[in-house]
Amino acid sequence: MLSDHSIEHPRSFEEQALQFVGRDLYEAFFKHSTIKQWGVAPSELPASILKRLPVRFDYNDNYYSSMFQGLPRHGYTFIIERLLDHPNIRLHLQARFDREHARDYTHVFCSGPIDGWFNYREGRLGYRTLDFVAERQEGDYQGNAVINYCDADVPWNRITEHKHFSPWETHDRTVVYKEYSTPCEIGDIEYYPIRLVSEKSLLAKYAELARAEKNVTFIGRLGTYRYLDMHVTIAEALDAVDAHIGNDRAGSQTPPFLIDPLSAS
Repeated sequence: MLSDHSIEHPRSFEEQALQFVGRDLYEAFFKHSTIKQWGVAPSELPASILKRLPVRFDYNDNYYSSMFQGLPRHGYTFIIERLLDHPNIRLHLQARFDREHARDYTHVFCSGPIDGWFNYREGRLGYRTLDFVAERQEGDYQGNAVINYCDADVPWNRITEHKHFSPWETHDRTVVYKEYSTPCEIGDIEYYPIRLVSEKSLLAKYAELARAEKNVTFIGRLGTYRYLDMHVTIAEALDAVDAHIGNDRAGSQTPPFLIDPLSAS
């Protein structure tokens, strides 16, 4: 592996990959997988997308380097149900909530698309959506919970075999999901903010509009237009609530961002 140390300050995904692992491993594992995932050339994506991935030179096969890692014993649905089972929480499903409704509340935490909050007045930011195809098989399908398929001639991005998330259980059959990344059209669910290098000026316009809002804090992947891991998203949301409670007690205005979306490269 010959890392390209001539690249001191990577500006794009491609430059970051070349600096990390060199051209051979970049071509084998990153280039085509990235094109399938994001629908654009790696040279058009920011370096921050790759910076979140660990590059190791040992036999540690964990995705994250966190000391403590695990999955909820009863699954994530159980946790969400318990969180929502509180007398002070009212849950509204299939209910539209937009900027006009915000005036009815003392404070709003917006985790939806930041451009959608402003009715796309400056134009649409870029997103990717996902399609999942389920298959039921006998035995063991791939021997691992998640495998990315990096070849250009394989149409899906990854396959998830869920029973391997709970190795303490035994199942004769298995369920796998093939995941396809596709362009996000109007009406689709936004999964990933693309953050094209060329979109920074458009994002700056929406960030400026957000700073002018009162009693609204933008959070999460879509609200801050940043590609975040789940544990980072949850931690930032909790920190944003703590900051708001502190500001409320002090009689000061809560800022629209805990972390400015323009701070990511």
